[in-house]
Amino acid sequence: MGPNGSGKSTLIEAISWVLFGSGSVDRTDKEGIKRSGAEAHEDCSVMLQFELGGVQYQVRRTLRGKSLKADAQLLANGEVLASSERSVTSQVEKVLGMDHRAFFQSVFARQKELSALSALPPAERKKLIVRMLDLDVLQKVIDDIKRDERDEKKDLQFISDQLLTADGRPKREVLEEERASLEEELKVLHGQLDDANKEVERLEVELEKAQGQKEWVALKEKEYRQRDARLLEKRSELKNLTERREAAEKEIATLKDRLVKLPELRERSEEYRSLLVAKESMEDARVAHEGRGSLLESLRQTDEDIVRAERSMADARTQRQELKDPRASLDKVSENLDALDSEISDKRNDISVAEAEVRRLQLDAEELVSERSKIRSLGPESVCPTCRRTLGEHHTHLVAVLEEQRQEVEAAITAKNADIERLRNELDTLQRRKAVLEERRKKLQDEDRRAGDLDARLKQAAENLDSLRARRNSLADKLEKMGADDFDEDAYRSIKERLRDLRAAADRYQALSGEAARLPDLMERKEELDASIVLRSQEVESMQAELAAIGYEEGDLERAQTAHTEAVRARERGYGEVSLKVEAIEYTERRLADKDKAIADIDEMERSIEGRTRKVQELATLVQVMGDFKQNVMERITPTLSEIASELFDTITDSRYGGIEVDENYDLHIYDGGIKYPLSRFSGGEGDLANLCLRLAISRVLADRSGNDMNFLVLDEIFGSQDQVRKRAIMETLNRLERRFHQIILITHIDDTKDMMSNVVTVRELSDGTSDLLV
Repeated sequence: MGPNGSGKSTLIEAISWVLFGSGSVDRTDKEGIKRSGAEAHEDCSVMLQFELGGVQYQVRRTLRGKSLKADAQLLANGEVLASSERSVTSQVEKVLGMDHRAFFQSVFARQKELSALSALPPAERKKLIVRMLDLDVLQKVIDDIKRDERDEKKDLQFISDQLLTADGRPKREVLEEERASLEEELKVLHGQLDDANKEVERLEVELEKAQGQKEWVALKEKEYRQRDARLLEKRSELKNLTERREAAEKEIATLKDRLVKLPELRERSEEYRSLLVAKESMEDARVAHEGRGSLLESLRQTDEDIVRAERSMADARTQRQELKDPRASLDKVSENLDALDSEISDKRNDISVAEAEVRRLQLDAEELVSERSKIRSLGPESVCPTCRRTLGEHHTHLVAVLEEQRQEVEAAITAKNADIERLRNELDTLQRRKAVLEERRKKLQDEDRRAGDLDARLKQAAENLDSLRARRNSLADKLEKMGADDFDEDAYRSIKERLRDLRAAADRYQALSGEAARLPDLMERKEELDASIVLRSQEVESMQAELAAIGYEEGDLERAQTAHTEAVRARERGYGEVSLKVEAIEYTERRLADKDKAIADIDEMERSIEGRTRKVQELATLVQVMGDFKQNVMERITPTLSEIASELFDTITDSRYGGIEVDENYDLHIYDGGIKYPLSRFSGGEGDLANLCLRLAISRVLADRSGNDMNFLVLDEIFGSQDQVRKRAIMETLNRLERRFHQIILITHIDDTKDMMSNVVTVRELSDGTSDLLV
């Protein structure tokens, strides 16, 4: 039995897989087969032996590894016929004369098929039998031929439509008219191309004339530009000389105006020099005066610093006396804090130990509750946890003892929790005391630091005061050594202000004294510039006359270049016109070629229409022939089924009835006393037997079609909901069929039928999900 609990499905899957390979089952079925034979990590091998036509065949297929890689081998009378999965499948189909589907239709009969044969309406029952006999393939062939015929007709109509224009005219006629028009257009274009070539020749001559005129004017323009450039240089030189003369004249006039003030500036310069000598003689007295003033200011500042230092020292001494001795108090408070820290640490350790004891007691209580509940639920049949013997009448006593122990543990937990609460209260009191002492220690530490700061401040103030007093004595000695102050500060300030007023006049006098020596040179240079200007003016007049004699006017070269450019453009337009005509001719020739190709395509389509018309006629004939063939087969199959089913029914019923007839709708009729009656006239047992015979007749027809005498039958759950009497009647019928079928396999889940069978194989599911067989 497989993992789904379906022994019959595993058997069918195994037979299907061994004979026809992995193509007959999906991967899920293969995994089920493998689990039925071995664990997933092992190889699974299934072997099937059968005899056909006097030959003993042996088929073996193997699934290897987790990937379910398939391998196969086929032996005939001990000799290897094939040794790969595909070759074995192909050889088996050749031996049996049928594929997987035909084999199972001929060998296997299922309850759902028997029920369908009796319950379906005539049209549905006919479809089922036709499908079981593989006769529906004929209709599929006919439908495929009809579809091909429709496709060919559509293609034929499409091609015929392609031979007409949108307005219904024949495309060949329209194309030939368009081709004649294009040939006439091509002649006109060739004439226009000849005219365009002649015009290009004329434009080439005009371009050569324009090129010569441009080159002659360019030579005259070059000479004109050279002479004009030299004239511009002379004019520029004349202009430069004129500007230099004007600048010299202006400079001479300006210099003469400035030299008028020279006597007055000389007097101020002499006064400036005399005052400068007087100022320099007073500098030593000024330096001594400023030094005396600096000493007096330093002496005054030092006296003020001494007063401030004495006041600061007195304040610090008063504050230090108020602080007394904070160091002794600080040491005592620190000692008390150390003792408190030790006591607090002890309290915390006591609390931790008590809490650990509470947790242990709680675990003991939970274990007692669990043990009590377990023993109570198991009852007196439970085993004593100490001696491992059945409790019996001691069960109630043991439950009570466990409850008493639990209550004792709970009482111990309550007492421990009270101790923990007391310890925590004592710890809070110690921590509050510690906070007060820490605040006191912080205050004493601040006072101690302040006392240290004041001591350092008093020491520094004393040193600073001594330094200031020594500095004052030094300054007083220096001031006494300098003697009396005879410096006249007002007279010194008056001399400085007058020097500042006379400084600009003295500088101006110095500058004009140097410029006065330049006046003779400036006068001489002006006379030289006058002579040069006369000479340059004569040269400019001569060069203007030469320039006019060349005969070139501004714009001559531009006009010649414009005329040449127009000639070039005219020639390019001429060549462009030639190119356009050539392109038009080529385009027209391509259009002519397209028309010729379109006409050739029409010729090809007309030939194709003839071939497709013949093919449509052939397909129509083939549809008729196949339809007649199908009708002939259908008319022959019902007598064959009637004959085979009647023979089986006669065997099963010991010739009680006259046989069975299958009409054109595949309805069953039974002959009784020489009269044909519908199947509904008879009891359910006879109806089941008749349908079974019809299904077996279908299997026989399929087997005969293969050319082999199978003599093998598998019946799958054919009892359905039959009562015991009908099941026994069917079993008796199957026993009678042993003369016709050498081997009949009945698959069923109904246990009470095994006593009616000569050989029974039971499929059992094991606890690990695999199955075994019991014969």
